[in-house]
Amino acid sequence: MKLSKSKIIGLIALLAVVGVVCGTLVWRQSQPAPAEPTEQVSITGYLGGEKNGLFDDAKFKALAAKQGIAIDYRKAGSLAMMDADRKGMDYLFPSSRAAVE
Repeated sequence: MKLSKSKIIGLIALLAVVGVVCGTLVWRQSQPAPAEPTEQVSITGYLGGEKNGLFDDAKFKALAAKQGIAIDYRKAGSLAMMDADRKGMDYLFPSSRAAVE
């Protein structure tokens, strides 16, 4: 049985694709698992209004906890948080550029 030139090229291309897929799978399996956080860190801050939905989202909280971060916030207006007592606050997350400046 004689193979034509196009069949040989097709067979080589198929073997190359299978090799790449298998190599990718082996490479992914050989990667180390992400390190677990060594300690839980709790942060507290002021949060602008429209970001409440993000910070209250269960998936967001789970991702933060996976990274070792417990996030607590107090709701404050963008300009009000600039004048508020920031003692004990780790972050400010205003919703407007004018408040940041």
